[in-house]
Amino acid sequence: MNLIKRHFFAGWYVLTVLLPVILRTGKRPVIFSRFAGMGDIICTFPAALELKKRHPGATSIYNCAAGSACLPRLGGVTECVTHFRDIGIVGHWYRWLLANFYHFRYADEAGETASSEIMIREYGRPFGVETSDAHPRLLIEADVQARVKSYLLRIGASLENLILIHPGPSWPVRTWPHEKWLELLRALRSHGFTNIVQIGAGIQTYTNVGAEEFPRLPETRSLVDQLNVEESVALIAQARLFVGIDSGLLHFAACVPTTSVGIFGPTSPGLRFAPAFTQSFVTSRVECQGCHHRVPRLHWTTGCPHDIRCLKEISVAEVFRACLKNLPAAKN
Repeated sequence: MNLIKRHFFAGWYVLTVLLPVILRTGKRPVIFSRFAGMGDIICTFPAALELKKRHPGATSIYNCAAGSACLPRLGGVTECVTHFRDIGIVGHWYRWLLANFYHFRYADEAGETASSEIMIREYGRPFGVETSDAHPRLLIEADVQARVKSYLLRIGASLENLILIHPGPSWPVRTWPHEKWLELLRALRSHGFTNIVQIGAGIQTYTNVGAEEFPRLPETRSLVDQLNVEESVALIAQARLFVGIDSGLLHFAACVPTTSVGIFGPTSPGLRFAPAFTQSFVTSRVECQGCHHRVPRLHWTTGCPHDIRCLKEISVAEVFRACLKNLPAAKN
């Protein structure tokens, strides 16, 4: 989009969003912005909630991708959500119309810097905000909880010892191999844990990678592509155990909270989640583990030079043991 068009749409945002708020309330609004994955957005909420205290009475606007629109409401940040990708122009040229503009960034985004502390704290630090390292709570309405129970009944599942799995899709460098998931499922079923449901999206599209798809896993019940974001949060909240890769859904589990087994290779759980939540996580022990947080980056959009050893060498036995620690005694 050329500069003239960008400024046109920024002006349109001012006319249709900012000015109506100012005329209605008599106060300049505050914009919070994070146009990224759902986990990233959630991790900004503790800082956003603290920053709101600096602007009593001001309308808060959260700007993010449309697919994450319900999250600022569930996190208690605001019900006013927009989806303008060029929001930086508004924050720069029309700052005089705002009480403040907070665009959240963290060090792993820049090519020359890397994160050294948990993301939640890092989002607040540039603005002088101190937060705990715990994920914010996401509140789910009772009718949404009832709805996901009906979805489980429809596919022949229940809430009793419900195990949710999320193998992807995601970036190839975040994905545990398909055959290992199959072996894990066989191990769980052999120990009597058959109430297993696969959730998430069927296909995801990523910049410089294209569309990624993770196959449906046999011998599980599937709610893939059948839940919206709020329903996914509600279902995870009612599960006995969530097992999945580093993803937005794992961040949902931290918010509700639900005991989880996270499977980590290129990213480090200590920079994503509070220690209390990571006790059952399985992290690769190869020497290049955590390469996403190093300078220079080894892989992210260009491909891993080590054939994604970090995830391929995580054994099924390790993940299975982590699951059993959080499930009732195996049936004979």
